[in-house]
Amino acid sequence: MTGLIRVSKDLRFSLANARISYLFQVSPEGILEHLYFGQNIGSESQLPAMPRRSFRGATNEFEGIAHYNLSDIGQEYPLFGRSDARHPALHLINADGNTTNTLLYQSYTISKQKPPLKGLPSARGGDSETLLVTLVDKVSQLHVVLSYTVYQHHDVVCRSVEIFNDGEKPVVLDHALSSSLDLPAGDYDLLHLRGSWAREFDAQRMKLPAGTFSISSASGASSNHHNPFIAVMQAGTGEQHGRVIGAALMYSGNFAITVEQGEFGPVRMSLGINPFNFSWQLPPGESFVCPEALLTFSPLGLEGMSHNWHRFVREYISPTQFNNESRPSYLNSWEAAYFDLNEELVLQLAEQARSIGLQMLVVDDGWFAGRHNDRSSLGDWFSDKQKFPNGIQATAAKVKQKGLKFGLWMEPEMVSPDSDLYRAHPDWIIQVPGRTLSTGRNQLVLDLSRNEVVEYLFKRIDDILCGGDIDYIKWDMNRTMTEIGSTHLPSHQQLETAHRYILGVYQLLSRITSKYPDVLFENCASGGSRFDLGMLRYMSQGWVSDMSEPVGRLAIINGASYLFPLSVMASYIGPVPSHQNGRLVSLKMRSEVGFFCAARGLSLNSGDIDKDQQALVEIIKFYNATADDVVSGVYRRLQFGENEVCWQLSSADGKRIYVGYFHILSEPNLPFRRAYLRGLDAQARYQLVDSDQAYSGDALMYMGIDLPYVHAIQQQGTDYMDQGDFSSHLMTLIRVDGE
Repeated sequence: MTGLIRVSKDLRFSLANARISYLFQVSPEGILEHLYFGQNIGSESQLPAMPRRSFRGATNEFEGIAHYNLSDIGQEYPLFGRSDARHPALHLINADGNTTNTLLYQSYTISKQKPPLKGLPSARGGDSETLLVTLVDKVSQLHVVLSYTVYQHHDVVCRSVEIFNDGEKPVVLDHALSSSLDLPAGDYDLLHLRGSWAREFDAQRMKLPAGTFSISSASGASSNHHNPFIAVMQAGTGEQHGRVIGAALMYSGNFAITVEQGEFGPVRMSLGINPFNFSWQLPPGESFVCPEALLTFSPLGLEGMSHNWHRFVREYISPTQFNNESRPSYLNSWEAAYFDLNEELVLQLAEQARSIGLQMLVVDDGWFAGRHNDRSSLGDWFSDKQKFPNGIQATAAKVKQKGLKFGLWMEPEMVSPDSDLYRAHPDWIIQVPGRTLSTGRNQLVLDLSRNEVVEYLFKRIDDILCGGDIDYIKWDMNRTMTEIGSTHLPSHQQLETAHRYILGVYQLLSRITSKYPDVLFENCASGGSRFDLGMLRYMSQGWVSDMSEPVGRLAIINGASYLFPLSVMASYIGPVPSHQNGRLVSLKMRSEVGFFCAARGLSLNSGDIDKDQQALVEIIKFYNATADDVVSGVYRRLQFGENEVCWQLSSADGKRIYVGYFHILSEPNLPFRRAYLRGLDAQARYQLVDSDQAYSGDALMYMGIDLPYVHAIQQQGTDYMDQGDFSSHLMTLIRVDGE
């Protein structure tokens, strides 16, 4: 591996691989000045665009240095109030009680190893180099270490920060971000993902406004309101053209991403822990570690950015045990039984799952002590002896004897007021004194900032998994935080509660997943309320939304795909009418939208399975046969509109191409449509499955392939989709020559 990080004698830093460059330098004053992030620049010795010092009317000059105004200078880790009034990366109250601080360059080191972050998830190293730059403030007696990792084969830069108090008195952090990136003045668009329950990952694109735009969460989780991801792009960027910078935070708690256009036009993008309702007491001799931020650049539009993320998430974030493993098709017990589970019914469901070719049975809510509805028993993670006399592990063993894997639902972070755990430990919940607690779903949040709570949960989960017959855990989290406080923290540390909680979650997950690396964990939080890169560092897949109805899922999968690969998404075919929106949608469309998630299954009652058994056998056979392709394949958004959606998935070896076309509302006399495929071998031929037609790769890409016609009046000789609303068509093409 050639050197990825170079440092000149005059302290100009270059982090680069064959495709991207990230450049910054140390100014004569010691300020770390940002220079560039974008396509690779072969030589950094002579740069045609550099920070300029010029007279600006009605501005202040840093430390009286003529024409040096930090409001007009790109910086790697900016602070507030020393001639720069823009959004800072770090804002703290020092030992003197003021917020005036200055970080100046001291030293750097370069390592082939990527050190882990203390207590936080981070991307793995490998074929990479890490640069550590130390900045100091001798007056405030603190220093900061900025970490940058660049990869040989991935166009991603990882950034993190550690803040040290070198003085003899505590300092107070109220704004400690992970990354700040300054971009030159220009015409930019933004893309971010907003939503709410069952409407997650709604992609919003807008022109960058003058002033400040921000997305954030303050609910104790990364939230379904906004995902900790943003893209800033050249105006007019499309799927295949235009310069795009994507940023994402590996953090599952309260976050903030801010994009600010300064008074002279430059743009600052910053991300990290949400400074709202946050404060951290940093004692002498201690440090604070900020979550890891990831940055990527692509000159090839939004698809290029997405492919950067997809490859990186699979190879450097997702747990290695399941990176390239096909996910088992499954039956979830929820719609079949709800809370009315018992061993006999579970074994019946196992037989039914096996009869249609499914590979795993998942027992959802209702298996643990006293759990007959959603008003009790969370926290009491013991098998219900009336439903499972020999314990859930014994039932799991019987299911496995039938040749199936066995999965289990849990919600470890929550407690019901009506539970033995709460009665024994009412102080173990997130709460503030003298306030009547809000509830959500009849439950409260356990205070995982307390070590004894983490220990209790580890022991309970360990006892469940130690028998070796549990193959999969669906880890749910159905309530966000209110009345945020902890009974074990002193008053001046109460605003640390939310972050300490997330550190407790990560500690618990790290211990459990390290001890049981062969258990497949799925992240869930009322659907996508905590679907982020931090959780996916421990769990190989996530329940992207409770919206299982396929028309509602189209925008969710499409939006999530800007950051997340299909390999980390889970779905199932649910009942009709839909529980989420009452919509009646065919089994065909339910299965074909569900195809575009790696973890695929059913949540249907026995009667529905019997009614559609023959069709389900064929669907599950197809799911199982294509499971590897969805885990490792290349996904493309061919078209997304209000009434029609078209996606493409290519197998990793390029031999199989899947095209899904989804039409929502039927109308008369619509135009004929084509799909222009991408990424094919132009010289190869591709056979359309269930047809005698074969087409050249160049024709499929440049001329396009006809899509079925939507029309209520159907005549012989025309290729039609199903009549009426909510129709879909999934075609498969196989490369037959030109290999």
